[in-house]
Amino acid sequence: MKLTPKILLYIITLGVVIAAIVWEYYMQQWLSYQVEGGVDVLRVDLFVIWPVVLTLVGVSLFRIFENRK
Repeated sequence: MKLTPKILLYIITLGVVIAAIVWEYYMQQWLSYQVEGGVDVLRVDLFVIWPVVLTLVGVSLFRIFENRK
């Protein structure tokens, strides 16, 4: 089975979106166990996760709609 670059991009995008949702769920669980609900925790992981997710979603949407003109 030969995967085209478009299909591979969509699979990677879907995998990253699911991984980001799972990561966020477990981070919220971890924060709930911290003192005062994790108010003093600085979430620097968000500076990496969400730009990657937004970039992949944007590229995927661009690839979907580029030939529709």
